[in-house]
Amino acid sequence: MKIQICGAMLISILAAGCASSGGSHESASAAAPADAAAAADAAPLPPLALPPTSAKRLTLNMTGPAALTQAKDWSAFQEEWRATFAEHAKAAGVAFDVQKGDAHSIGESGTLLLVYVNDYHMVGIGSRIFFGVMTGNAYIDARVTYSDLNDGKAFGERLYNTTSSAWGGVFAKMTPQQVDLIASKVFADLGTAAKASN
Repeated sequence: MKIQICGAMLISILAAGCASSGGSHESASAAAPADAAAAADAAPLPPLALPPTSAKRLTLNMTGPAALTQAKDWSAFQEEWRATFAEHAKAAGVAFDVQKGDAHSIGESGTLLLVYVNDYHMVGIGSRIFFGVMTGNAYIDARVTYSDLNDGKAFGERLYNTTSSAWGGVFAKMTPQQVDLIASKVFADLGTAAKASN
């Protein structure tokens, strides 16, 4: 009888974990596997056609639908991006700043990175550790457009669609790790593009 009760409890726990799993988030360039910090591109994408001088400076501008930009954690979500991109920029020797308001060129050399967030669910690492799968799945669905900071000419676009999984438990990759991997991809794109332009 005890074995049957324990078995029933185990099935209930597993079912609850499965129910906590988020919906499918797919993009044209990448599909997000479970427990992924950022979905890997199905095939290597061509390098962005930007001049080497534009790879020396990155200006981040974030926006999205009003329902997101007015959310109570939008500022914290933006700060996560700002801090993470600032770290990557410092390591790469790239000048970095954040542009507020509508995206616009400023007549100076650099790359304007316009991040349009279609949807997100922010979950910090600490929250996941303390509250487990009750926090839900962290995910980011964003379109990133690379433009010339000088004149606004578009260099190219990337789609990023990331998600965590309830099955990953406290080890699932949360928002900070997902933003970090997106930043890694952005700076890899800048580096590759700059070399290809030489």
